[in-house]
Amino acid sequence: MSFRSPQWLWLLATLPLIIPFLVARERRRTSVARRFVSERLRGGGDPRRALRPWVLSIAIAAMSVVLAGPLAGFRTVEVTTREANRVIAIDVSNSMAAEDVGTARLAAAKAIAKRIIGRHNGRVGLIAFESAAEVISPLTNDGDAVVALADTLQPGEVGHPGSDLGAAVLAALKLVEGDSGQKADIVVISDGEEQGTRVNEAVSRARDRGVTVSTIVIGASEGATIPVRGGVLRDESGEPVVTYARSDVMQRLARGTGGTSLENPFSEHELDPLLTRPVAGTPRTAKVRVPIDRYQWPLALAFAAFFIGSVLNRGAE
Repeated sequence: MSFRSPQWLWLLATLPLIIPFLVARERRRTSVARRFVSERLRGGGDPRRALRPWVLSIAIAAMSVVLAGPLAGFRTVEVTTREANRVIAIDVSNSMAAEDVGTARLAAAKAIAKRIIGRHNGRVGLIAFESAAEVISPLTNDGDAVVALADTLQPGEVGHPGSDLGAAVLAALKLVEGDSGQKADIVVISDGEEQGTRVNEAVSRARDRGVTVSTIVIGASEGATIPVRGGVLRDESGEPVVTYARSDVMQRLARGTGGTSLENPFSEHELDPLLTRPVAGTPRTAKVRVPIDRYQWPLALAFAAFFIGSVLNRGAE
């Protein structure tokens, strides 16, 4: 047997105080009653009344057990869930270090990813990408672990300079294909600077598999330099490298797969079109063992004890 709220069992520790109090009270009542013949005639001298303190103590103990919520045995129930899979792909190329959104683009991307993970009802995976993609977390129900991994991402994490949006989507598709019976979608967070050649292939494969790709553009179209240790990133001729946020390829990814495309969704509700987008998963039925509440047993004992105590009190007042 187990208990839902075992802290209530501490009330049982009060019984060594309650029992002497009830016994002393009953003895005093009996002593007073003996002074009056009329009281004895009304039933005050019933010897069974000596049992009343013990009966009331049993009732109090039973109520303590009721409050603790006793559980005994199990029943098997079928639970149907519609959890969906979601893979988040975050651009960690050097351009994501640009600070044109009030902070680094990558820092903003990680903050948005955390909000998406926190609102998703289902399994989530994480991919970091540059010109190549790397799986940071497979699909998992442990959202806190994925958030912790996202926090560790840094520009240049993958070690393949450049940015290939198609590679990110294709890597995400491999993750969701591992659970092909479940509905899934992909969210790509990037500044949109595309240097790959596989976007069309990614759109085609995602569409064929019924996987929507939503995109979030981070950065300003006016452009910004890329901070590095000791200054800004420069090209071979010594000129500062300027990175521009681009939405054209990102929008093409979203439109081609029926997804949602957003740009710099930093305010409270700008991310809502993605967060509230329904991704109904395939129903899954599982058998779950559920503990059975047994509060009825001590409750019946408490009721019976209080009733008996009331009968034993007949004529005493």
